[in-house]
Amino acid sequence: MAHTEKSIIGIQTPLGEDELILTGFSGNEGISSLYEFNLEMVSENNSIVFEDIIGKPVAVTVNLTSGGKRYFHGVVAFFSQGEGLPNPDGPLHLTTYSAKMVPWLWLLTKTVNSRIFQQKSVPDIIETIFKEKGLVDFEMRLQNTYSPRTYCVQYQETDFHFVSRLLEEEGISYFFDHMEDKHKLILSDNRAEHKPCENQDTVRYHSSSDGYAEEDTISKFHMSKEITFGKYAAKDFNFEISNNDLQSEVKGKETLGPGDRELYRYPGGYDSSKRGEDLANLRMEVEEARVTRVEGSGNCRDFVSGHTFNLEEYYRSDMNKEYLLLTVSHEAKEPIGYAAGKTGVDAPSYNNAFTCLPSEVPYRPPLDTSKPVIYGSQTAIVVGPEGDEIYTDEHGRVKVQFHWDREGKMNEDSSCWVRVSQAWAGTRWGAMFIPRINQEVIVQFIEGDPDRPIITGRVYHGQNPPPYTLPDEKTKSTIMSNSTPGGGGSNEIRFEDSAGDEEIFVHAQMNMNSVVEANKTLEVGADRTTHVAGNFEETIDGNETRTVGGSVEETINGSETRKISGSVDETISGGETRTISGGLDETISGGETRTVNGNQTKTITGSKTETVVGGITVNTPATYEVTATGGLTMTAPAGVTVNAPGGYTLVAPGGNNTVDSWFQSIGGKNEDFFSIVNQATGMKNEMVGMANCFTNAKIDLAGFVFDRAAVKNDEGPVNIKQIATQMATGTATVLDFALTMIGL
Repeated sequence: MAHTEKSIIGIQTPLGEDELILTGFSGNEGISSLYEFNLEMVSENNSIVFEDIIGKPVAVTVNLTSGGKRYFHGVVAFFSQGEGLPNPDGPLHLTTYSAKMVPWLWLLTKTVNSRIFQQKSVPDIIETIFKEKGLVDFEMRLQNTYSPRTYCVQYQETDFHFVSRLLEEEGISYFFDHMEDKHKLILSDNRAEHKPCENQDTVRYHSSSDGYAEEDTISKFHMSKEITFGKYAAKDFNFEISNNDLQSEVKGKETLGPGDRELYRYPGGYDSSKRGEDLANLRMEVEEARVTRVEGSGNCRDFVSGHTFNLEEYYRSDMNKEYLLLTVSHEAKEPIGYAAGKTGVDAPSYNNAFTCLPSEVPYRPPLDTSKPVIYGSQTAIVVGPEGDEIYTDEHGRVKVQFHWDREGKMNEDSSCWVRVSQAWAGTRWGAMFIPRINQEVIVQFIEGDPDRPIITGRVYHGQNPPPYTLPDEKTKSTIMSNSTPGGGGSNEIRFEDSAGDEEIFVHAQMNMNSVVEANKTLEVGADRTTHVAGNFEETIDGNETRTVGGSVEETINGSETRKISGSVDETISGGETRTISGGLDETISGGETRTVNGNQTKTITGSKTETVVGGITVNTPATYEVTATGGLTMTAPAGVTVNAPGGYTLVAPGGNNTVDSWFQSIGGKNEDFFSIVNQATGMKNEMVGMANCFTNAKIDLAGFVFDRAAVKNDEGPVNIKQIATQMATGTATVLDFALTMIGL
């Protein structure tokens, strides 16, 4: 059994010529959709090897009225052997076979993947997928510019689903061109790429067309219009844009129906105002393409979806114009025996049904392919450049490696920057804990969108155990960091909630700084211990008040230096004992006033030297007594004045006074001297109105001239009176003063 010149349909397979005879086919094709044709065949071979044809390319041919051929090319995705039939052309029985023919793009429905694309445009992503699968028969006829997508995820979806979704989002349609040996996928974003049907750019309307006729015509042609959305609006959010005004809207050109009939979408799927405007226009074009729709049928064998034709001779003249074919359903039959000229055999037939729209209306594929939604949470591992421990950007975002990602290299290229949820997030205030490399984090997806991950938590795992051994340390709660790079240290705030041992523990690996802008109150119920291994420095700009209910004990192993710019006021209710093992050096720039309500005793085991630049004044209502066991020496180059209104007593038994170049005037005084031996060399006494009483006195005057003018001397025992209890100041001795009074 073989094809003849009378055959109107045929098939070419890798099995060889006429191994399979096509008796009919039916199927659908459409813009931005996969075509599928069901083939009915017979063969004299009842044992065709399935592997020889399934997955292989085949071509269906349809003879045209012009003498040419129309091809439907594809891949056999399904092959089935049926029942046997009598062979009208010979003694052998025929075996029926059926097959399903699809485009190579259909093969992508059989590959499910999860992967991440970064910094690639949609055309680049699609080309990558096609070439990875060895699919090279495609052509991109694109006029628009497509910016790279920062982050684009294929998640648990077939390659075909993923590709279709991206094309719909960008407003790119596709269709197929068929040839004898292949079919080519055409991707287009403009009307100019929809070419006229190759052999039927103009078609006549004829209402009675049916079956296989000598002329291809359209027999049914019905136009309809419907009210759809008249306005598209969308809004989205981009945290990097200051005002976050990512709202876009556009009104349609069609004016059917009242009101705006707005279609509002959130999220709009864009991150900039320009992108939002472009997408709004695309979505509005999708809706406007729904307004007018034409359904028709006929026998135009060269009708191909994605191509155009001109309608002629339609009874409504305003509908005689160019149309774009959106879908075409084909059906062809050629009964067995027709090609061989058998009588009683039905004639072959070909019919189709189609939908189209006026070609001046831009066609955009609708968003029919849903985007995967990730429900719930996932976990991922924080990653970054080799050698780094913390890898982040100015927003505190990190990179992660998802467990499902087989292509990631566990480095900074494994994902986009992923935002991190914090306990607080204000304007330069809030909490900040940056996940570190190799930590496991909990990831959720905003609106369930795989392209919008966000980190909402962290979890421990086998390689990153908790900071304390559990369940032994289950009463502890802590925030513990880790020194970086290299580790080995930590800062920590820990809470111990074990009953009776409650504790708050704070550990600083190096420095700890505390800033209190106003007041600070610290209340300690029991003891407080502070240990400073180094130096301790405290600055108080205001006053300091300390109240110690008990004693204060201070031990200073080294020196102590105190600088007080103002005064010091100390009140000691009890006694004060100070022991200074070394020396004491005090410098007082101003005056010093001390009030001792009781007695004061000073014991100096060594000597004492006092230097007073401004003079010394001692006032005491009681007796002032100086005891100098080793003698008393007073030096007064400017002279000595003793004022003793109550008199004075000078007692110097056995004393010996020596006066050198000394002059003394005494007036209005009555002095007694006794038991005194005076030696005066080169001395002159002038006594005016002075009475001296000498009793039992012996005066040796060698070369002495004594002028007794107006002087009366009473001889008798010498009584030396001590004045002011030996001079209250301690700077003049009683003996010296007595000598002055007698002029010696």
